Amino acid sequence: FMPFYAKQRLRRISLTAPAEQIKLRMAVLRVPTTGYGEAMSDVSKRIEEATGGDVTVEIFDSLIPGDQLAAAVRDGRIDMIGGVHPYLSAEEPRFGIGHLPGLIRNAVEYKFVLDAYMQDLITEAWNDRYNATALAHGLWYESPHFSNKPLNELSDFEGMKIRSHNAEAAQVLTAIGAKPVRIAFSEAGPALQRGVIDGVSTEYGTALLVGLSDVTKYMQNWDFSVNLGWTVVISNDVWAKIPDNYKQQIREAMVQMQEDHFTNYYANNLKKRQELIDKGIEYIEISEAKNKAVFVDDITQGVYDDWYKRSEGVGFDGKAIIERIRVILGRQ
Repeated sequence: FMPFYAKQRLRRISLTAPAEQIKLRMAVLRVPTTGYGEAMSDVSKRIEEATGGDVTVEIFDSLIPGDQLAAAVRDGRIDMIGGVHPYLSAEEPRFGIGHLPGLIRNAVEYKFVLDAYMQDLITEAWNDRYNATALAHGLWYESPHFSNKPLNELSDFEGMKIRSHNAEAAQVLTAIGAKPVRIAFSEAGPALQRGVIDGVSTEYGTALLVGLSDVTKYMQNWDFSVNLGWTVVISNDVWAKIPDNYKQQIREAMVQMQEDHFTNYYANNLKKRQELIDKGIEYIEISEAKNKAVFVDDITQGVYDDWYKRSEGVGFDGKAIIERIRVILGRQ
């Protein structure tokens, strides 16, 4: 028995002859309404246009499970992926920087830190851990908490069973008295409907995709672990075989895609929120004062200590990274 991806790999067109059209295969998550999904759908078009059709990218949105994408590109099972940071932050802490509570508060700050420093860290992580070259970086849309009772105060989280999307957010939820639950997102809607969980933290676009408006009443923008990143990457082995002129064209196209993504981020984000409001979910705006009440040592210090420990375990100084980011943001 030969897995589907292995059969396809054997059929892959060689990249050794520049005169031939280069065909690349890219695996992504099937989440078209999200910030990630909208960007991934643009990759193929931009690369094909940049190279005059000499390089094409075939997108597969159900070939490889999301939590196996990074391993697939590392092991050479696929040429490119849309890498999802929340899946990887437990094993590679540099992908979890945006999840750290109170550090990077929004997309503007994320882009500022990305350009000044973090892009190099993330690129290095993809190269060192997954044998991949980073081509573009971006963010999922904001991730409010969806629930069937209002979460107006921190005390409202007490005892709530909430499905979270990353380790750092789960630690914050624990610290404020909630009970993080690990279930596949595809099960979140039915679990909410049956009362197995009381809430879920997810992106506006994902909420639209799975119909959370049918099973929840409220969404509230508690501002912790909101910066969920993604990266378009290509296998180093595949990248090495692409002629230099095409590499330059691809890089320029992906840099422009990244810039366009961040330029349009807030308008697209608010559009998704409004779609959910139009479907009947009440949006509760959490004040800056209430959000800042989360960012106290009693709640956040354990998250940072764990992140520092994991950083040390894979060979880098997490404290130095955080300090540099605080300097960049003027928060010394």
